[in-house]
Amino acid sequence: MTAIARSKVEPAPINGSIRNEQRHAVWARYRQKRTGMIGLGLLAVFVVMALAYPVLIRTVWDESVYDPETGIDLVVVDKVVVVEVVDPRTEVALGEEARRDPSVHLGDTVTATVGAGFGATHLLSTDSSGRDLLAMLLAGAGPALLIAVSAALTTAVVALTFAALGAYYRGTVDSVLSNTSDVLLLFPAPLVMIILGTSQYREMFSPVGFGVLYGILVGGGAVAIVLRSEALTTMSKGFIDTARASGAGSARIIGRHLVPSLLPLASVSILVGITGAIVADAFVAFTGFGPNRFSWGTMLSWAIAFPGRRGLVDTPWNVLIAGGLAISLLATSFYLVAIGIHAAFDTPRFKR
Repeated sequence: MTAIARSKVEPAPINGSIRNEQRHAVWARYRQKRTGMIGLGLLAVFVVMALAYPVLIRTVWDESVYDPETGIDLVVVDKVVVVEVVDPRTEVALGEEARRDPSVHLGDTVTATVGAGFGATHLLSTDSSGRDLLAMLLAGAGPALLIAVSAALTTAVVALTFAALGAYYRGTVDSVLSNTSDVLLLFPAPLVMIILGTSQYREMFSPVGFGVLYGILVGGGAVAIVLRSEALTTMSKGFIDTARASGAGSARIIGRHLVPSLLPLASVSILVGITGAIVADAFVAFTGFGPNRFSWGTMLSWAIAFPGRRGLVDTPWNVLIAGGLAISLLATSFYLVAIGIHAAFDTPRFKR
């Protein structure tokens, strides 16, 4: 009788074929969400960019020209000294040139070095210092993706741990975790990165280190608070009571019932949080307080710090637009993927 009773209350195991059917169903729902597929496409482009740069720099590109930090390709041009520049490619202002050479006069011809510009060797042109724009975009993709992935994984682990343990055990555990989340809310991630960037620990922040720290701050703070509310609601539902009545332990309830129920909301919160990590890294690099490594934020910082050379236009729009678009589109790709994941999991099976 005992064996018969136990067999009635224990949940039936899910075999491999059922799991495969569930995976196919989730993927089918994801594909139906056009925004999610667009996000995957954008993300795939950035992955290709990140993989392409090390291959190109080792096999095709000359490092002295295409290194994003030290590579330059300058050409020497003759310019006429004028009062007011009309064509920056052939003219230079008297006031600007006089600061370099006080003996210069109107109508003199002077030589200047400028970036090589558009051409077969520079498909997206160069900045004013001769650095290849395409090489900078490709070189910045790898660190940005490392930051995004490490921030996502860390945010997921920290946020789900805080929410699940707090909602399940309640009492002292929930109080400690909730207070920790409240404290972490007081530390905005970009500000923390800038403060640490001015300290002796700035070189510790590799792309992975940056993502992990960001994930701890955001996952243990804002995301954990959002998920905790959903976890408390889930714990009051009937299928949790059924699992307890069937003899399921805490590990099974948390791992097989509570955490899966949090996935739709968690996926959106975590992936949207990744956009913050990407923008935060660009912001820290732009301010110059980040670690000494190249990123898209470095591109923007250099564009502002070194706007032009010898009569070029003051605003390097090609660099600013390219760097800004790269940051925005990568952040957008993760946001669109989050929408697709939410649509794939947003079903009665996961809501229960």
